[in-house]
Amino acid sequence: MKYKKILTDSKGLTLVEVLVSLTILGIVLMGTMKFFSQAYTYTNMNEKKTAAVNVARNALMHIEKENFIEVRERFRNNKNETLSLQICNSAYKLFWSDASYDIECSPIIVNNIEYNVTINLLKSEDENVNLADGEHSSFFVPLEACVSWEINGKEEISTIEGEIKSEDLR
Repeated sequence: MKYKKILTDSKGLTLVEVLVSLTILGIVLMGTMKFFSQAYTYTNMNEKKTAAVNVARNALMHIEKENFIEVRERFRNNKNETLSLQICNSAYKLFWSDASYDIECSPIIVNNIEYNVTINLLKSEDENVNLADGEHSSFFVPLEACVSWEINGKEEISTIEGEIKSEDLR
């Protein structure tokens, strides 16, 4: 009986009741908004990582078009050799570690983020992938493409592994 009287009472709500309900609603909404903010940050970072992986794949595809024997011999002679990929005159250009960049060259830019690409010989403990000897090393060069970019003063890195193969196998 008492509950029916409260629901049918026409006096209305007091200011205290309205403030308490708004406070509770505000706390619930703040928690919900924090969730959406974190989800946006996570999605934004994954978008940049996806772009970096695609840049690395493009770098490996580009180096596969280069002279296989020259690339293989360069890495055989110096296992710490690195390649950098830059955009020069709207086209990709590879630079070995001992070469200097052209003035008109710049890092790869996707969605206003600069991605720096370096390609190294894959450091593997598997002796079948050793470039020094073996039949496998005559036709394949295992490489690692590292893409780095900076967001809010923090450097991020994505790496993919792949190998280029000799024209004899293509």
